Amino acid sequence: MGLANHICGTCDDGLVKRVWPEPELVLAAPDLAAYYPWPPNRGHAWIRANMVMSIDGCCTGPDGLSKSISSPPDRALLGILRREADVILVGANTIRTENYAPPTKPLAIVSNNLDLPAGLAMFKEAKAQTPRSMVLTSQAAIDRSPSDLRERIDLIACGAAEVDLEMAVATLADQGLIRIHCEGGPKLLGSLIAASLLDELLLTISPVLVGGTDHLISTPALPALTVKPVHVLTDSGSVFSRYLLNSNG
Repeated sequence: MGLANHICGTCDDGLVKRVWPEPELVLAAPDLAAYYPWPPNRGHAWIRANMVMSIDGCCTGPDGLSKSISSPPDRALLGILRREADVILVGANTIRTENYAPPTKPLAIVSNNLDLPAGLAMFKEAKAQTPRSMVLTSQAAIDRSPSDLRERIDLIACGAAEVDLEMAVATLADQGLIRIHCEGGPKLLGSLIAASLLDELLLTISPVLVGGTDHLISTPALPALTVKPVHVLTDSGSVFSRYLLNSNG
């Protein structure tokens, strides 16, 4: 989602409606976390992607940012989901474009080229209590990385010439970071699905038309995959769907 600067604690009216499965229910905001449970610790990682898109399938607005198609209820849900995660997985392009603020959870940034300037908010605004984040990259990229970047963030080799996502996920799990909350972008989301690593997709559909080309998934081809719908919630025109991909959760 890339909404690090726009997280609030509760939805606008404090109420969310479950419209599927029946019966229809009205939920108070504090009850929302129960609708997004993490599975029991089975000794391996669980990857949940949390994405927002317009009704015509775009994941950013005309300004190229996801926050312009988001909504207060969407940002409130993002805050709830982040609090329960161990780590936030995100692509480097999303970090740069959305200019993430220093997180309250560690970031695991996927990058093959280590283009993470010192002027990014996550570095400039970091405080002593800000969790130390990491870059999941290749050994080749680390070998040519500038020394100042190594001082700002941990560089972890997950492949020789390019990032091996399976190795990256295993690296996080080895650190006890098994509740992995992925916020994209489209390339990373598609790559996780193509590698059969994504367990769960949380999709917000905002009531806007964009007409752009930055779609939810940018991977050219994906294997045929039928997902299992879990629920559909609504609030103020936004629709929140939860799907399971690899297991029953």
